[in-house]
Amino acid sequence: MERTKIAPQWPNALRWFLIQNLHTFTPWHFIREPSEFEFAANAFRREDVGGRDVFVFARRQDCDDFAGLEVVDGRTTNRVIHFHPVFATGNTEGPAMRRWDIVCNVFEDVFSFVAERVVPDMKDWAEVEDAGDLAL
Repeated sequence: MERTKIAPQWPNALRWFLIQNLHTFTPWHFIREPSEFEFAANAFRREDVGGRDVFVFARRQDCDDFAGLEVVDGRTTNRVIHFHPVFATGNTEGPAMRRWDIVCNVFEDVFSFVAERVVPDMKDWAEVEDAGDLAL
């Protein structure tokens, strides 16, 4: 990612990865554009039972799993929320409102997320996928 696109208010842990152009951790991929996963952040806002907000920075390529930094009072925090939205449309109020939690896990920061979620997923894929077949 170009340095000019990396916001200084993002936590240092995320900026650390992006400044070094560390984006691909198959099956996970980090943002290359700040607004790349805005659609997933919008889904999170609609579907999260806790009424929270996130800046989404990662997506798992084989399913609709995403990871975002929790935003509190307009400030992007270190806390990473791993979630799986259903991209519900229509009425989200009253009886049609989501009744289950789309949050899979919460991590202290980006490094914890990478260590505890991304690396194990990479290992699982490496056990069944030949490295020569990866298209990066």
